[in-house]
Amino acid sequence: MKAKNLNFLGLILLFTATLAWGTSFIILKETISSVSTFYVLAIRFTVSSLLIGAIFFKTIIKTPLKTIISGVVLGIILTFAYDIQTFGLAETSAARNAFLTGSYCVLTPFMAWLIIRKKPSTFNVIAAFLCIIGIGFVVFSGGGAGDGVLLGDLLTLLAAIFYALQIIFIDKYQEQGKNSIQLLVFELLTVGVCNIIFSLIFDMPKGIGVYALNLEQLLQIGYLTLACTLLAQFCMIIGQKLTTANQASVILSLESVFGALFSVILGKESLTVWLFVGFAIIFVAIYVNELKQNPFRNLMNNKK
Repeated sequence: MKAKNLNFLGLILLFTATLAWGTSFIILKETISSVSTFYVLAIRFTVSSLLIGAIFFKTIIKTPLKTIISGVVLGIILTFAYDIQTFGLAETSAARNAFLTGSYCVLTPFMAWLIIRKKPSTFNVIAAFLCIIGIGFVVFSGGGAGDGVLLGDLLTLLAAIFYALQIIFIDKYQEQGKNSIQLLVFELLTVGVCNIIFSLIFDMPKGIGVYALNLEQLLQIGYLTLACTLLAQFCMIIGQKLTTANQASVILSLESVFGALFSVILGKESLTVWLFVGFAIIFVAIYVNELKQNPFRNLMNNKK
């Protein structure tokens, strides 16, 4: 196949991954309204890791111990990110959660500056300034501490910090030459195992009935597992190899846009003028953050 056609295929695959991740916000919010967060994440990540591991079995059985340890470290960080984000999602809207989570792109260069002394670019500084303004519009556009929305927004921003931290460690491990697939499988498996433990601690005392799922819940969790994790990760892994870093960053930055769009289309989000302005500013900030080459292009290697 010609290089141009391969590049187009890569763009389609990345778009598919981004679209799937965008739908995950509203589906996950619906799911955790009736099923424990720990239980949902335990199933989603354990099954996803085992399926990806089965697909790349020959690669996974050759994983060295150091890579396994690195994958576990990434998994622990991602556990904090996902669990906190999901608890935040339970309190705020899917659209707000999507855009506030997206702020991790802007946070990453500054956390890298603190941790590994890589100075952010001028574009990073401008993006951070815009992102703060956008977050201000979102947080103060409606809802407050009384109805839990502000708490949900703050939890989402805290989760974004952990996502940024994860990106820094992924960049570090990949610079050491560690295999991305091997890291991914043990990262996802760790998230699954951690949430199994949390579920046994916090859900099991409520009775075995807490683990019973009806058909709708099974379909929701199945979609999150197969479409938003397994399919999306596969499309991302292949798509990134067939496209440039700039192409990938622009397409994958649309995740928050799709998250908000699906929420509005399904009638789950009331899009006010100020909320729209906040979303728009955050999206511009994410885009500006990607205008100049930076060492964290592989931030897509871990998402959803």
